[in-house]
Amino acid sequence: MSDVKVTLMSWTEKPVETIYSLWEASKNESKLIPINEVNRDDAVELFDKIIAQRIPIGEHINFVFMLENVSVSFREQMVRHRIGTHVGENFGVDIVPDLAGSSWWSQSMRIQDMSHFCENGNFRIPQTVKDLGPEAVQGWKEDMGKIQGMYADWLDMGVPMEDARDLIPLGATHRISWSLNLAALQHVIGKRSCWILQAGLWFPVIKGMVEELRTKVDPLLGNLANPPCLNSCKDFGGCVFNLENERRVDGSDAHHACPLYLEENNLAQPTDIDFKDRAKDYSELWNFKFEGTDDA
Repeated sequence: MSDVKVTLMSWTEKPVETIYSLWEASKNESKLIPINEVNRDDAVELFDKIIAQRIPIGEHINFVFMLENVSVSFREQMVRHRIGTHVGENFGVDIVPDLAGSSWWSQSMRIQDMSHFCENGNFRIPQTVKDLGPEAVQGWKEDMGKIQGMYADWLDMGVPMEDARDLIPLGATHRISWSLNLAALQHVIGKRSCWILQAGLWFPVIKGMVEELRTKVDPLLGNLANPPCLNSCKDFGGCVFNLENERRVDGSDAHHACPLYLEENNLAQPTDIDFKDRAKDYSELWNFKFEGTDDA
């Protein structure tokens, strides 16, 4: 079972400087500033403030990612983002850019022979199964092997791959490309950086995207990984999933509550290693230290 791998394939050159040049061009009648002549310090000073306004200027910056070893269940989560509108203060009607600047292209099991997907390790084992121990993991692998065998048997009987694929589980993994602009990226990464929202599926993808942006394009793009409760200055604005966290605190939901919620409400941080490891991962992703966790 290979880890999720994210590769940034192409991007708009000098996105921070481009945003600055476009911003300045819209605010005065001065001569246009060529991207290569933009003062870096000026661009850095304004970048976070400009994109924090969630205005369409971010739609001019584009990225193409390749995601590898992601499950079909993740793909269904990813493409379910929808475009919509709502009344807002900025324009009268605000654009919600989830899907507006997004496009996908994936490997198709209609023409991809999946008769070796299990032995090749092309499937996901959920963390909840891993938490049950080695025997559970082995049982999961064996069940995947049974599905692989049934798939191969139907192919041998003459059923075409496009029909036999209906047997393939949602946990099977594949490649999918994702093209989106900065505004859409800002919205999706911000939303899916949340501790609550499908973290098991999304965290390795979001982490990979942020690392690619930070190292290949510009360190400032690492600031996109803010959950809904943190602003660009890392100020806590209140949890939008209070009910979910309350259920986790009282035990109705077995998952851990968010450390930001616990800290804000002066509640004790769990001491088990799973929580501390995850809190450390999110601390690095958000560039935010939780006071109640020694290692984060």
